[in-house]
Amino acid sequence: MATPTYSVRMRGQAMAEFVVMVAGGVLLLLVLVPVVAKLADMAYTAQQVARYVAWERTVWFDTNKTPGETDGGDTAQRGNEAVLKTAEKRLMSYSKTIQPFTAADIDGSANTTSDHAQWRWTHGGGAQPMAAAASMRDNSSMNKEDTPSYSYEVIGIYNDAMGSVMKVLSFLKIAKDADFLQVAHETENFYSPAIVIPVSMAGSRLGSKPLFGGTLDKQLNIRAQSAVLADGWNAQGDHHFKERADDFAVGTMLSNPLIDTIISTIGIFEPSFKKVEFDYVGIEPIPDTPAKCTTSTGFCYFE
Repeated sequence: MATPTYSVRMRGQAMAEFVVMVAGGVLLLLVLVPVVAKLADMAYTAQQVARYVAWERTVWFDTNKTPGETDGGDTAQRGNEAVLKTAEKRLMSYSKTIQPFTAADIDGSANTTSDHAQWRWTHGGGAQPMAAAASMRDNSSMNKEDTPSYSYEVIGIYNDAMGSVMKVLSFLKIAKDADFLQVAHETENFYSPAIVIPVSMAGSRLGSKPLFGGTLDKQLNIRAQSAVLADGWNAQGDHHFKERADDFAVGTMLSNPLIDTIISTIGIFEPSFKKVEFDYVGIEPIPDTPAKCTTSTGFCYFE
């Protein structure tokens, strides 16, 4: 006798699996993908800022003067805060229209208190900003280090030693300027800014719970670094060029009241010696015409 068979139909199993999958995986992905994209965009922006401020620090003189960096009005100068403010305005802001380049982009006086329109928590955080305004420049650093070279170490030791001599010469009214006897070559040409964009986790919620687990008072720091070795001669304007050239010319060190007295004394016995010029440094372009030499002094000059 044959055994009867029964067919059992399973209703609703596919729907139950779909609900579980959506609740446990798909919904979480829908929340995480925008967040991860925003964090990736912030990381890319941090790299841009690091490269930007490193370059800007090499083409603008720092407001902290060093030997040869004059404040005679012909050097382009910006401080670290102004550079970071400009980077924040130009690279960390969001606008649907092209922003014109203004003087505020140079001096750092532009309003940079607005938040990035795209960097916001959108799930359970009430559209809270992910990064507070001005938090980047408050947490970043513009490192300026010694140029990695033994020759620059020698220049630094020499300038430090001459600094003590300068105190004596200044007291005797012999020194002409603050850079006298100094090798006016920047010895800190290695720039390695460290950019930090703090991300507040207060708005990272999925419902009533933290999106990434843990407490909401923690902070995620997005970091980026860059480095530029800017070694070489640099001068801006005639006044600045002459000052830097003067500090490298040994003859300018001999232009002081003591040497002038010695020249005048020798000139009593040898009149031609009175016309000796130790301190002249020409910054004019060399003309095409030949130099004219005088037989009385033996010196040649370009007119």
